[in-house]
Amino acid sequence: MINIMAHLPVLVIALPLCGAVLCPLVSWHHAAAGKRMVMTCLFLSLVCAVTQLAGIIRTGEPVHYYLGGWHPPYGIEFVVDGVNGAVIVLVAAISWMTSLYSSPFERANPRKWFQSTGYYCLISFLAVGLLGMSTTGDAFNLYVFMEITAISGYGLIAIGEEKGPIAAFRYLMAGTIGASMYLLGVGFLYAATGTLNMADLAAHLESAHSGNLIVLAAACMIVGFGIKMALFPLHGWQPAAHSYAHPSADPMIAGIMIKVPAYGMLRFFYCVFRDAGPVMDLFFDVIGILGICGILYGSLKALRYSTYNKILAFSSIGQVGYIAVGFAIGNVYGLAGAVLHILSHAFMKTGLFYTSGALKYKYGVHVTDDFGQVYRKMPQTSLTLIICALSMIGLPPFAGFFSKWYLALGAIQNGQWYFVAVLIVSSLLSAIYFFRIIEKLFMNRATVAEGEPSHGGHEPLRKAAEEHENFGRVHIMARKKHHFDGHSELPWQMMVPLALAALAIIGLGLGNAWLVGEVLKPTLMEVFLA
Repeated sequence: MINIMAHLPVLVIALPLCGAVLCPLVSWHHAAAGKRMVMTCLFLSLVCAVTQLAGIIRTGEPVHYYLGGWHPPYGIEFVVDGVNGAVIVLVAAISWMTSLYSSPFERANPRKWFQSTGYYCLISFLAVGLLGMSTTGDAFNLYVFMEITAISGYGLIAIGEEKGPIAAFRYLMAGTIGASMYLLGVGFLYAATGTLNMADLAAHLESAHSGNLIVLAAACMIVGFGIKMALFPLHGWQPAAHSYAHPSADPMIAGIMIKVPAYGMLRFFYCVFRDAGPVMDLFFDVIGILGICGILYGSLKALRYSTYNKILAFSSIGQVGYIAVGFAIGNVYGLAGAVLHILSHAFMKTGLFYTSGALKYKYGVHVTDDFGQVYRKMPQTSLTLIICALSMIGLPPFAGFFSKWYLALGAIQNGQWYFVAVLIVSSLLSAIYFFRIIEKLFMNRATVAEGEPSHGGHEPLRKAAEEHENFGRVHIMARKKHHFDGHSELPWQMMVPLALAALAIIGLGLGNAWLVGEVLKPTLMEVFLA
């Protein structure tokens, strides 16, 4: 009898892959069956991911899975420990939540069935790529999953708003450079060591004599991962991509598509390059400077905009800077803060983009000046926005406070007070632009939420439909189909992900001591800082 538990690492990835492949075939016979299959496969993948992480916590041992029974360095190895086990659960959870959240958009959209099917295939393939990047222990296999992620992302951005194809093209250009730089780095490492398995690479680098080649490989890795995670100043593709992607896929793109490459950078530099002294010295200096610049740049740019998605996009650049600063701090508290921020910011930013999509879906608004009194008609959406915003600012008891707290503890332990100063300044800047959004939500006079557009007649809705063609159509069809008469805020498929995102932020905040102490810290001490 097959032991299902022994195959969880591959099942987590295989289930979304099956959903993506079978979705068009099932949809041929029933238009809605394909997307339900994708949702089911993603949910089962989440169950497998949670079961896998629970087993690792219980035993305290990482899971090693050898594809086809071929052991490294000849075969491909999947490795799951406490750190990437938590990242895998994160990716699986947000993938399933986003597939559920997308259902009303696609149901209201008057396009043909195969276009909706294509959307769900892309969502599922994006989950496959991100889960594979989080799981694999092979350097070249990580590149394969990176490309699956990128191609799916290009499609979801291109089918978005009117400027989506341009944003997708910019991401294509930058993403190709990033993937090429990563692949060059892998090639240099293979030339120096003759292996592609990450654990084997780390062992061979201890005795490798090609010092300059290894430094060059590390530099390529910094650029490659930096582009993929939108690290300043390699973030040029990100603001447009996050602003113009498909409104129902935007939460997944913004929430986890730039976090998994950040985990990849952590895994490579702390598990592969950790014994290469010049490489780590270069890494600490470069990533620390870029992290500080990214935090300040993203926070200051977010102050300039009144378009909700633009604010969130530039805010993400600053939040990626926090993760980079955690890598640069380099002790157990710094790395714990960085990983906790990967987890917490994924839910924070996903939740904020859920609220953005909800506002577009019901009212077609995307400018914060038109948020006046929306909370009266959309209380749950407004509550999720407030919880996510307060967590982004870094107020307790939400998750964002504790990730910054661990980063500050790590910086103080190292005597790096300039990192602490940057954390404080950036939190104050975040407070300015998020409290400005909350003020407009509660204090501005009623606009489209009360049926009284702020610029006369139905001009905001007309302009939104012209500038954001896809969600404008969705908004109009949804109002006709679901009869939004004040008794129904949103379809339940959208309400559930909104609630789960808010609960995850609160749960990560209240449970931070257990998560860091029982899950992250043991792995960081035994694997990353050994």
